[in-house]
Amino acid sequence: MNINSVIRYFDLASETRRVAAMGVGDGGAKPAPWLPQYIALVLGIFIQPPFEHFRNTIPHQWDFTSTPVWIPFAVIVGIVIFPAVYKNAFDPTKPIFVQLCAIFAGGLGWQALLQTAVKAAGGA
Repeated sequence: MNINSVIRYFDLASETRRVAAMGVGDGGAKPAPWLPQYIALVLGIFIQPPFEHFRNTIPHQWDFTSTPVWIPFAVIVGIVIFPAVYKNAFDPTKPIFVQLCAIFAGGLGWQALLQTAVKAAGGA
């Protein structure tokens, strides 16, 4: 595992710097507000198990019994997968609400995103 690959993975502005070249006296592209996007991702990760339970039960019932354990897990997984989700969802031409919806949906598929993040960081 190379430390530079880990740093590149967690560098949220790497895509912005690559796409938008800065002109003389130009401040470059403004960074996206990452906190609302991170919260949308964590909410997507958090709601996934109760949503899965709701889909699989007849009559449909929500189950939030594992909430105390699942909240810290969602926060940690969100930290690990956030750079990949952020870089894929950030588009300065789209409204922030559209970006948040895409990130929330990405949180619902956190398992695949976590595997991708581990591979990007050089893990097995």
